[in-house]
Amino acid sequence: MKQLTLYPGAKINIGLYVFEKREDGFHEIESIFYPVGPDNSNLEPDKLTVSVCENQNEETLFYTENYSEKVRMIECGLDYPGTPQDNICVKAYELLDADYQLPPAVIVLEKHLPVGAGLGGGSSDGVCTLKALNELCNLNLTQEQLTSYAEKLGSDCPFFVQNEPRLVTGRGEILTPLEEPACTALKNISEKYRVGITFSPDCFVSTKKAYSIVPKRKKNGLGDEEDERPYIPITEAITIPVEKWQGRIVNDFEAPVFKEFPQLEKVKASLKETGAVYVSMTGSGSAIFGLFPNKEV
Repeated sequence: MKQLTLYPGAKINIGLYVFEKREDGFHEIESIFYPVGPDNSNLEPDKLTVSVCENQNEETLFYTENYSEKVRMIECGLDYPGTPQDNICVKAYELLDADYQLPPAVIVLEKHLPVGAGLGGGSSDGVCTLKALNELCNLNLTQEQLTSYAEKLGSDCPFFVQNEPRLVTGRGEILTPLEEPACTALKNISEKYRVGITFSPDCFVSTKKAYSIVPKRKKNGLGDEEDERPYIPITEAITIPVEKWQGRIVNDFEAPVFKEFPQLEKVKASLKETGAVYVSMTGSGSAIFGLFPNKEV
């Protein structure tokens, strides 16, 4: 069998504003997705190994042992909700199989990134599966085609196709490359700071519930006189010194989630105490990240 191993990373949200529901039932958001992995953080990435049959003999052997599914999913490491066949990696395989009649495959996922932490680890797993199958099966899909499939997997998934900092708007599906001076500001952050991430394994924050309890901003991009939270476009806010981000660049989910899980507020305080110049929850939780001057993580 042909085999390829990839190491799916994660993302953090630098700021996350949640506005009122749109006509399609989704909330408008504004955030910056920033990729994190072992090169710029303390995170250990997932390990994803995809194997595909190369000939008819291998396909015949694949279906032995009373196994009839075309894709076999094996999970290890951290617990993953649902059955293996419910995994997003299987969905990624099925999306491509519907159009290209893929050979049978075995997917082994060694999970290190926590589920329900706001890090996008599952989305990253799914997109890496698309990339692995694209290479192993010689599909020659373009970035645009991979992005189209990623959109069908989930709102966060398109980000991981190129895995570069992006302004995220809409319901999370609109990814816009950063322009100056925001682009230079983020480059400065990547050079001077390392991301320290911690999470509580006993805190699983449901995204659906998080959206139900978060106070919604009333006017996307315009602020609101009755809203005490000041609105500064995130691409503008990140250009101020990182030491002044706290209180200016906020995650709207943070306050209501901390009420549900007060231990997360203690985690945030501990990161500040250990030298982080900026600390925030990412996504709808439960991971908390801090930006530390290099060599302090």
